[in-house]
Parts: sequence; C-alpha cells; structure tokens
Amino acid sequence: MAAAPLSTRSREQESEATRRAILDAAESLLAAHGESGLSIREVCARAAVTPPTIYHHFGDKAALVDRVVDDCFEAFDRAFAGRAAPADPVERLRWGFDRYVEHGLAHPAHYRLMFQRSHTRPTPGGLASYDSLRRTVTAVAAAGRLRHPIEHATAAFWSAVHGVTSLLIAGFWMPDSPAIALVRDAMLAELTRPRRQTTPPRRRRHEGRT
Repeated sequence: MAAAPLSTRSREQESEATRRAILDAAESLLAAHGESGLSIREVCARAAVTPPTIYHHFGDKAALVDRVVDDCFEAFDRAFAGRAAPADPVERLRWGFDRYVEHGLAHPAHYRLMFQRSHTRPTPGGLASYDSLRRTVTAVAAAGRLRHPIEHATAAFWSAVHGVTSLLIAGFWMPDSPAIALVRDAMLAELTRPRRQTTPPRRRRHEGRT
C-alpha cells in the first residue's frame, strides 16, 4: 500500500529536478546571450531534455523566460527579507535604496534580465517586488511623512534607484561615486517630510508658586 505514494513522490521529485535543470540552463543562456539569443535547442542540449519536455513544463519560450525572470525577482526579494531593515519608514526607504543598488551590482546579469529585456512585460514576480516597494512607501504615508500620492512617490523612487543601478552596471558611474548618495538623498528630501520633534510644553513661570 505504501508503494504508490512513494512512487508518486519520486515522480514529483524527478519532475521538479527536470524543471530546475531547464531553468538553470535557460538562465545561463539568457545571462550570456540575452533573450534574443535564447535557443530552445541549446536549452535542451544543456538540460538533457527534449523540446516537448520544455513545452510540457512551461508552455512556450516566452513563459520559460518569464519564469527565469521571476526567479531573479524572488532572489532579489529574499536578499531584502534576510536582512534587518530600520524601523523608521523613511530610513527604511534610504536603506532599501542602498540594498537595491548593492544587489544590482552583485548580480548584473540577473538585473539585465529583470529590467532590460527587449520586450519588457510585467511578470508576477516583478509585480510582487514592486508591490513590496509600494508597501514601504505606504508606511511613510501612514506616518504622515509623505509629500506626494503613494503611487507617484513609488514610481519616482523606483525610477531614481533603477536609473542609478543601470548607470552603475553600464559602467557610466563608479560604485563609490558621490552622485549615488546625492540622488538618493535628493529623492528622499523631495518625497518625505522630517519627523516631527515633540517637546514637552514649557512651564509658566508662575506655576508651582504659592
């Protein structure tokens, strides 16, 4: 009686291993040649599978590329989730800017796949990652410190950090360029308000006198 579940589990593990081999092969080829240079035949050769196997798991070439891109976004989000962010929402944005640039520089091939495709279209992983940024901006608004509407502020912040990261990856800026902090701080100054300083009321001079 126990043989059937074990057999099912074995088939599932084998299927997942095949799927992973296809994704790894596709990721390597995309990183080296871009989306236009991705060949299903070459993916098959590297993953030791046949074309019908790829179509069975992913449907078509576009869906395979989307899945690779989503894997990159998931790795990007895990890099954030595995580190402690500041409690203050504005400082969390500042921290997120620096971590975003750091991750892009550490994984330039992945970054190009995520954002510099020839036919860019949103993927579930990309939309989820952007929503994570939106939630951080929403926390700034909830604290009463956002100067602009949430959607506009989210788009502006992402445009700034994406622009900086792209320039660094392309070699136009060096990683120690002072311009990075200038862009970051200028964006935060435009989007956010300083935290209100609460001071206890001053006692009147006659208070406490008899």
